[in-house]
Amino acid sequence: MPRRTRIGLDIGSTSVRAVEIAGGSLVRAAQVALPPGAVENGEVRNPEIVGEALNDLWSRGGFKGRQVVMGVGNQRVVVREVALPWLPEKELRESLGFQVQEFIPMPVDEAVLDFDVLGETEQEDRRMLRILLVAAQKGMVQQLIEAAERAKLTPIGLDLIPFALVRSIGSSDGGMELETPGDEAVIDVGSDVTNICVHADSVTRFVRILPSGGRDVTNTIARDLGLDDEIAERAKKGESLEGVPPFEEVHRVAMGRASAFVDEVRSSLEFYTAQVPGARVGRLLVTGGGSKLEGFLELLQERIPVRVERGHAFARVRPQLKLSEAAMGEAEPVLATAVGLALEEVGRS
Repeated sequence: MPRRTRIGLDIGSTSVRAVEIAGGSLVRAAQVALPPGAVENGEVRNPEIVGEALNDLWSRGGFKGRQVVMGVGNQRVVVREVALPWLPEKELRESLGFQVQEFIPMPVDEAVLDFDVLGETEQEDRRMLRILLVAAQKGMVQQLIEAAERAKLTPIGLDLIPFALVRSIGSSDGGMELETPGDEAVIDVGSDVTNICVHADSVTRFVRILPSGGRDVTNTIARDLGLDDEIAERAKKGESLEGVPPFEEVHRVAMGRASAFVDEVRSSLEFYTAQVPGARVGRLLVTGGGSKLEGFLELLQERIPVRVERGHAFARVRPQLKLSEAAMGEAEPVLATAVGLALEEVGRS
């Protein structure tokens, strides 16, 4: 029998990335940079330009199919835990739009709605369902799909990026193996957007999407040191460039902005534990291009009193890429979302 193959497609703010997983092996992966403005804050602004980049991506990557699973995760997505009167799942889906308008800041006819059931409860002797409600702005989703279709790709699935990240780097033990057990937080630091998902044994408990990421650090370096954005990005990565202050000075500025960002992450996790009785976070798994900033994981460990580790998306698949060990290490953090999107489909019957 042929190996089951699925492709996860991640359209980020600075690059488009895709991976192909066949029979549990990562057989193909590629990335193509996007010009400024094509995607902003995780939203497709110019489907034509993104479509051209996707054509280039398919040519470079040699992907064997054109059906893709895509992800959304930006400020046009709302994720809320809500309680609704119990209904069979089919009836709940049919009536969802009539029941959730008060919980989302957009008209339901302008939203794509979905949910995950978290459990049942009773409220004033009434049987209730606790659900994790997801509402995505329909126009934003349409722009995303249009970009794929311009490259003659066929979206067969659309998932929330935080859910994909739990599949790619989350631990199945839910943090129970730790000396002080607790829920596990998965954090992906992108260029413009940071996705946070707290889960327990792969069951999502909390999602927050922050409108900040690695580009904020680059912009701060550019502003404070009087550099062009491109030079600031290269200096942030440790390149020695003429006319640029020593790396120690660049790194000092970078960590100053990163400290404020880490405080945002900490506040998000504190909000979660304050809202859920008895909840605590026992481990933090970190991925994404922005997480590669030197000293970033150490800063998280210093500011957030939990065990902090780098997430490993390639641990869930068998990489068969013709890359050096160093190149694999560079690629793994930026491919975590695409891997998780592909795994979502591979796991289906």
